[in-house]
Formats: sequence, C-alpha cells, structure tokens
Amino acid sequence: MKDCDVDIIKILAKKELLFDKEKYEHSYPHCWRCDSPLLYYATDSWFINMSALKDQLLQNNDQVTWYPEHIKYGRFGNFLENLVDWNISRHRYWGTPLNVWVCQDCHHEEAPNSLAALKELAKGTLQDIELHKPYIDEVVCTCPNCSGEMERTPEVIDVWFDSGSMPFAQQHYPFGNLKTFNSQFPADVVIEGIDQTRGFFYSLLAVSTLFTGKAPYKNILSLGHVLDEHGQKMSKSKGNALEPVELIQQYGADALRWAFLVDSSPWNPKRFSKKIVMDAKSKLVDTLDHTFKFYQLYAEIDGFQYDATNTGTRTKLDDWIVSRLHHTIQLVTTCMDAYQFTQATREIGKLVEELSNWYIRRSRARFWANGLSEDKRGAFSTLYELLTAICQLLAPFTPFIAEDLYRQLSGKSVHLQDYPHYNEALVNAKLEKEMANILTIVELGRSIRNSQSIKVKQPLSAIIVSVDGELTDYQPYSELIQDELNMKECIWTNDFSAYKTVQYKLNFKTAGATFGAKVNKVKDYVMNLSEEEKNLLQQTGSVMLTIDGELVTLLKAHVLTESIVKEHYILAEDAACRVLLNIQLTTSLLDEGQIRELIRTIQDTRKKWKLPVEQYVSISIDGSSKVTTIIQRHESLLKANVLLKDIHYVSDCNGERYLQTEVFGEKVTVYFKL
Repeated sequence: MKDCDVDIIKILAKKELLFDKEKYEHSYPHCWRCDSPLLYYATDSWFINMSALKDQLLQNNDQVTWYPEHIKYGRFGNFLENLVDWNISRHRYWGTPLNVWVCQDCHHEEAPNSLAALKELAKGTLQDIELHKPYIDEVVCTCPNCSGEMERTPEVIDVWFDSGSMPFAQQHYPFGNLKTFNSQFPADVVIEGIDQTRGFFYSLLAVSTLFTGKAPYKNILSLGHVLDEHGQKMSKSKGNALEPVELIQQYGADALRWAFLVDSSPWNPKRFSKKIVMDAKSKLVDTLDHTFKFYQLYAEIDGFQYDATNTGTRTKLDDWIVSRLHHTIQLVTTCMDAYQFTQATREIGKLVEELSNWYIRRSRARFWANGLSEDKRGAFSTLYELLTAICQLLAPFTPFIAEDLYRQLSGKSVHLQDYPHYNEALVNAKLEKEMANILTIVELGRSIRNSQSIKVKQPLSAIIVSVDGELTDYQPYSELIQDELNMKECIWTNDFSAYKTVQYKLNFKTAGATFGAKVNKVKDYVMNLSEEEKNLLQQTGSVMLTIDGELVTLLKAHVLTESIVKEHYILAEDAACRVLLNIQLTTSLLDEGQIRELIRTIQDTRKKWKLPVEQYVSISIDGSSKVTTIIQRHESLLKANVLLKDIHYVSDCNGERYLQTEVFGEKVTVYFKL
C-alpha cells in the first residue's frame, strides 16, 4: 500500500495539484501480526450510546478495588471521564453476527434479544438454526411496521463485546442456571495486563452496566509488562524475548513462577532475565529441596515416623521456628486477602531461609546424636511440621515441588488440603524478637570476621554484646552465639566504656558563632577534657570552661564525639545491637584454628568419597612431632566433630584411602580405615 506513495505524488504533481512534498519521520499504524502498514478510512458503523451511561459507569467503578490503586481514578478513571460511544460493528466474516434486521422498504430496525424473539419475527419456521454466518444471513424477517422483508445487516460484532459478555454467556444468562450465575457474579477478581485497561476491563464493565447496571467484578489486578533486563519491551523481532518453555526446561516451572512472584509486585513493570529465575531456583526451590533431603536422610537412618501424639521434647529453638511458622501463616493470609502476592511470597521465602540456614544449622547436633531420644524426636517432629506446612503455604505458588515433597512426607496430595490456619497460641512475639536480635548479633560478628579476613574456623577469645532489652533475657543465648561465631566467651553489657575511649572534638558549625575569637582555644580545651568534665557534659548537657580567665558555657551541641575502641577490638553495630570482637590471636587459639581446618578437610573428604553420614571410621595421622603433639591436645575436639572410632599416630602407614593436607605449614597425611 505504501509502495504507491511516490506514484501518487507524481500524479498530483502532473495535475498541478501538489502543494508541497517532504520526507519526515512520524508514527504510523502497522498490523501487529505481519507488521504491514495499515490504511484507515471512513465507513458507516453501528454504535452503542455509552456516553449516556457515563455516570453509571463511574459509579460502578467506585465500587471496585483496584491493584494498583492509582489506576482506578487515574488511567481507567480518566478513560471513563472522557468516554465516547462504542463502535460495535466490524466488516469481517468471522465473528458474532450483529443481531440487527433492517426493513428493505421502510428501514425500520429490529434487534431480537433471544432465539424465541427471532423466531417470532422470521418468515417461515426456524428449525435447528445455526446462528453464525453464512446461515444466519439466510433468515429473513417480517417488518412489524410495513410487513416488508427485513434482512440482517452484514456486520459482525466487535470481539471486545464478546469478551465483555463472558460472565453472562458462560452461564447462558438469563436462560441458564440462575443460581449458578448468581453464585459467580460479580467475580471476586479479574486479572489482566495493564494494556487491558481500555480492553477487557472496560468491556466487562460496559456490558455489565448495560445489561445489569452493576459492576461485574469486585477486584481488579492489573499486571505490568515483562521487560528485558535493560527495561526494554520484549520482542522476538528485537531478539530480546525469553522463551518460557526453555526456562522451564532449564530451571523448572516452579522457579519461573516464583521468580515472577517474588521479584516485584505483579502490577509493576518487571525487568526480567535468566538470572532472576536462576536466583529463584537457588534461594527457594533448591533450599527447600535440600532441607527436605536432610530430614529424609536422618529420618530413614533413625526410622522416624511422625506421630502427632508423641512429638518428643521441644527446645526454645523449636518453639521459635514454630512461632515463626504461625506468624508467617498469619502474614501470608493477610497479604493474600489484600492481593499482596509479592509480600506473601517474600514472607514464605524468609521462613524457608530461616529454617534452612538457622534452625537446621543450630539443630544438626540433635539430628546427629545416637539413638532416637526425646530431644531428637522433638527436632524431627518440628522439622516435619515445618516442611508440611511450608508445602501447604507454597502450593498456590510453586505447585510441583509442594506436591512432590508433601506426598513424600504424608502420602497425600497437598492440593487437596486446607490452607494452613494461624494458631495464635503458638506465636511468641518476645521469643521472635530475641532470636531476631541474636541473628543480627551473629551477622555483625560475621561482618567483623570478614572485614579482618578471619575465618569462622579460627576461634576468638571474646565477643562483647549490647542489645536493646533486658540482658538477662539474652544471657541464655550465650552458648549459641559462641558456637555459631566460634568464640570462647560471650559478655553481655550495656557499658562499653572499658573497651573504648570517647574522643571529643569541637563542632565548628555550632560553636563558631558562640565563641568567636576564642574558638581555637576552646577547640584545644575540648580535646583535653577531663573524664569528670565529659561525664558532666553528657549528664547535664553543658559544662563551664575557663578561657583566658573568662567563664564560657560549652553545650553538648558544640561538640562531636567519636568512639575509639581499644587495640585488638573491632566494633560493629546497628539500631538495636552492638558487637565488639577481640581479634587478638594467641598461640592456643591459632592451634585450635588449625585443628578446625583439619576437621573441615576430613569432612570434605568423607563427602567426596560418599561415605554414609552415620559411618564411623578410624584414622591414622602421619606428621611431625610438633603437629602430632598439637593434634593430641585437641583429640576431644576431633572426636566431637568427626565420627571416629580411634585415632592413631604413625610414622609410616599404607592404605588405599588417605588425604594429604597442611597443619601450620607442615605436611600431614591422614589415613582412613572403614
């Protein structure tokens, strides 16, 4: 079509009708399927007088809850405010025939609203009539005004009218089952893309308002577009589109679903990439699967079967994770009721992370213990309850792994279970707050180790902790913190004065105008304040100074304070917690650090050889006298962390299974006997 532009210009020029010509870039409509240029031209059409219903449409929109809220009176509301009549007819073959018959003599129009009404108008008897083209065009009606022949107008109805008729058409309303229709109308929620604001969302509202005067839905969830990682619209022609089937084959359907849900709210434009799906698989799907496999492995070793009437002895850690579960159930239910899917999935993801990286980490010794004690049964029961409930929470979001794990745990389908219910009696807000602070303390301790390049395997002498709240509530957690951060001592205090000095400096911004020419002498005085003067300033907010024989008042606002910790101490803090680590390494600490590295090497080798986790082994150590002496002093540490029958010290030993490593820079060979 556009190829003839030049020919048209030539014809106009030849006829001396051309005023001007120039080339300029401008937007132009193209076919969304084949990208061919389109040509618009005027034609006669049928319209619905929607402008007459404007007030009713606006009123109905007021009754709807929109997600996101701003579209209600923004994009959609503005569209309704500027409403135009609906061009309902299309000049096509395929589609719902427009049900208007026009008299060929007097031009009277009739629009039968049912098959019965059409039969009354039709000439002759209609039997088994097909209501689509071309058969419906054969139906001729009798004009009720002049008795002339009426033929159907050739147009079909706009397909958007079909989509807007969905709530009624699916139940053959008003001729079908009214009870079923009334139970489904209006819909609880309609979900579509943001581009359907003037499409599906409007057509539903328009048809329902025309037909019933009511809104057809209670809630609208308007989805944002999926963009590429650079924020550009995905397009096959641009080569930046991701193929969903390939992503599913590579990462799994659950990972793809979770990536969309947890990344950002569904109504926001979403920058999407393979990395987001990969992260979703790693953070949720793989973490949950590994947690289940941990449970499955040790449950099979001990022959554990969950019994709701005998759940063993629960610890404070068990109570904490159960409280977190029910708190999460409450939050997820609240979020889902408010269509806040992203926040709901993030809460579940946080629970899975806490279960795997904190509860199981801190409970491993219980699962490794010999025999099925009441304490071990309590750990198994707690983990079983968490895994089954998490599968139920995840069922709407990641249906496949939820079903797989739940069936292995209970033998039932998770999708046939009720969604989990929040039990307020099992929620302990105080315990959750305490454990949240403990987690913060551990993270601060790790951050200090990382900043000083000190591995967690290397023990340190002391951690000094300050926390908001009663210190007596936190002292029972000392052993947990010491074990997690590999510390010899945990000291709780709200007074760090013994570990730091506070340096005072004059704040020239606030003090300059007050002290004028004396400001430099005040600065020197402030840097040498006595402890008595510092305490007075902190307690009363001011202190009197004598400068050049004159008394001046130094206010708290006139100074800046800087805490300087003592040598070998490093400070880290956040809003609720302060942590001070003594990082000085003594000979005994260095020795133990080397032993812990040896333990790690032995455990890694066991995994490499795929030895059963419950299998005990004997080891023989070949090394220098210095190294063997250090190892002998720490035999109890070795036996506490590795399943060992015996430890032998040899100068020469042959064996098929052995490892070579270094302790204090010296070569050590460890032989294994299974």
